[in-house]
Amino acid sequence: MSFIRAQNGFIWGFSLGISAASMLFYIWHMESLNKLQQQWLASQQTQLQQQQNSTAKQIETIDLLMKSYSITDGSEDLDMRAELIRANHMPLLLALQQQSGTDVSDLIDPAKPFNSAQLYAALLRIKQQHERQQARKQLDERAKATAPEAAQP
Repeated sequence: MSFIRAQNGFIWGFSLGISAASMLFYIWHMESLNKLQQQWLASQQTQLQQQQNSTAKQIETIDLLMKSYSITDGSEDLDMRAELIRANHMPLLLALQQQSGTDVSDLIDPAKPFNSAQLYAALLRIKQQHERQQARKQLDERAKATAPEAAQP
């Protein structure tokens, strides 16, 4: 009889120990998962902030180029490529064009000099492309935010 009691006590204690261990493992797992989710959300927030800052900085650079190389009396026929190269602003223009993916080759021919009106038109097209991309991202984010709300009756 005492052997059965000891065996029942052992099984009961073992079961209680396994239950406690599984509960501790579950708590540890959920804490780790929660921490990973918070780190992921923080990294996503940082990336989003960097993208927004990058886009705002690109649009600001375009505005500065537009203001600096605006059309003035006497600059209508001036070669703006030479002016941009002299002021070391040509890499900015090329980087903006590549980042926006806008084709401005019809306005600025790499083989020919271009004037301030052509430069202004190219900058305007690049700026519009950046703003269009930014607007689409914001609309997509708003659509995602309202989609779960619209799905619930």
